Amino acid sequence: MRLQLLAIAREQKRDPLDEAAKEYLKRAAGAAPQLGLKGPEERFIAPAKGNDPAREAETLRQAIAGQAVLLDERGKQMSSPEIARMIAAKRDAGVPALAFCIGGADGFDPAFRDEILRAGGQALAFGRAVWPHALCRTMLAEQLYRALAILGGHPYHRGQ
Repeated sequence: MRLQLLAIAREQKRDPLDEAAKEYLKRAAGAAPQLGLKGPEERFIAPAKGNDPAREAETLRQAIAGQAVLLDERGKQMSSPEIARMIAAKRDAGVPALAFCIGGADGFDPAFRDEILRAGGQALAFGRAVWPHALCRTMLAEQLYRALAILGGHPYHRGQ
């Protein structure tokens, strides 16, 4: 199964959090092959002019190669081990790709969100707060690495 990180945003130059996100994605990529996974590949998708969630949803639809997990403050809050189990379950069910999606400034189009959930996707929340894009991307990259470390039995995760 291929892991994707899709973000509605322009790639930032000189983003202080970019190095951290890239480092976690590099670590995750190193752990992925032993777990039957590829990636995670990261792709920035330019936001629509005027922050048009429906147009952004169409662009995301074209980029998603399997199922999706939408980062959304209304989504389910999951522990790191739960995220790891979710990734493993999707892999074991034969899902070809799992795209973790970060929406644009106005969030996800409601019809798109419903479509993703009906198709077996999920909505994941990092708490009820809304996070800046760069911080959310870094937290997601770290959680992907942590999930793969958990699945691979690596000592990085020391939690329950």
